[in-house]
Amino acid sequence: MDSSSSARPHLRHHHQRHHDEQLLVEEKLSARTLILNRPKQLNALSYPMVTQLLELFLAYEKDPSVELIVVKGNGRAFCAGGDVAAVIHYIYEGLITSFVA
Repeated sequence: MDSSSSARPHLRHHHQRHHDEQLLVEEKLSARTLILNRPKQLNALSYPMVTQLLELFLAYEKDPSVELIVVKGNGRAFCAGGDVAAVIHYIYEGLITSFVA
């Protein structure tokens, strides 16, 4: 390995298929940075994002190489909360039949 490649941090982007890369993941040594990537919606959490975040958190909990998790948002807002419009859409489409508040 030459010195130029070892100086660069290892970055990997985790892409959610069919959801326009709503959540990006960067890996650098023992740190993972999760980037909410819906800046036009102020990074409101969609159902696919919540599902993917849960899967990642559970995997990181079991992975001894992960020592730090940072969550941040692209754009001017960190996160506006849950995407209520998307939840209503999922309910009308029958994709969600019940939920706990």
